[in-house]
Amino acid sequence: MIRTREVKLEDVEKEAKYYYDNGYRFVTETCLEEDGKFRIIYTFEKDSELDSFHTYVSPEEEVPSISKVYFAAIPVENEIHEMFGLRFKNLALDFQGLLFLGEFAPISPQASIEIMRRDKGDKNE
Repeated sequence: MIRTREVKLEDVEKEAKYYYDNGYRFVTETCLEEDGKFRIIYTFEKDSELDSFHTYVSPEEEVPSISKVYFAAIPVENEIHEMFGLRFKNLALDFQGLLFLGEFAPISPQASIEIMRRDKGDKNE
């Protein structure tokens, strides 16, 4: 069984720090689009037990990055930025939307709404 709870967007980094300080391993972050908002689920593991929390983000909000707490969050936060167009503030290493997609790839291919705020090229604009 995975325990989960909702936290406020501004408390995301503080919650991640709690897990870090208490010996949890970062497993992953997952992004889901729900009713015009995005739900980000953070999952951790300790002693073979999974624990998670989630937060809701509107397309215009910035998500606090947990990459300064868990360096392993860098790839998944860059992927969420690239696939869904969400912006992360204080990301330890920002690939600027070019981790997986090329310069002329579709913008935010997993989001059903367009929210990227930069041009990637002439194709698929």
